[in-house]
Amino acid sequence: MVHDSSKIRPVALFGKLTAALFLLPLPLLAQPQGHGSIAGRATIQLKNASYRSDLGGMDLILAPPHLIPEIRRLRMETWKTDGLAVTRSPDGQENPVGVRIDFADGYKNLDLQALGQAAANAATLRTQSATNGGFFFSNVPPGKYALYGQYKSRYAVAYWLLEVEVADNQTRPIHLSETNAAEIFNRFEKKAP
Repeated sequence: MVHDSSKIRPVALFGKLTAALFLLPLPLLAQPQGHGSIAGRATIQLKNASYRSDLGGMDLILAPPHLIPEIRRLRMETWKTDGLAVTRSPDGQENPVGVRIDFADGYKNLDLQALGQAAANAATLRTQSATNGGFFFSNVPPGKYALYGQYKSRYAVAYWLLEVEVADNQTRPIHLSETNAAEIFNRFEKKAP
């Protein structure tokens, strides 16, 4: 029996083509050179608790830095709705001292929905914190970003607005807490005597 070397062996060729197709996309799935990541945890210390609470299920947004002045502008608009606070001199003359804010309900004038919508509209990357408060942004191109997150419960309301810088091939650690929140209203229910 004589073998003709000019004949194609389909089984061997099929195996090589299949292997090439499976191995070709692997470099495409790898993290691009020069990209970094952000890893962190979100916790809060409530006034009436002796422990830190993990903020699981919190939406976190990474956006261009121009989000920071936009959020601040929106926040000032909600403060201005109540008018100006004034002081009275002994002769009865009124002097404006700033924006009057009524926090009778603890959260008045903090429109998290408007702030969250502005952040979502500018989002580059989004993630959600795990039940232990942990979060991770991967494949982040190097540069400066605004990190926005918000939290609301019956005991506290807070939002974070931080400028973060991501470097080539590095993981930037961030811990969100009441110490670096843009604003936090942390109240507790009074215990019955």
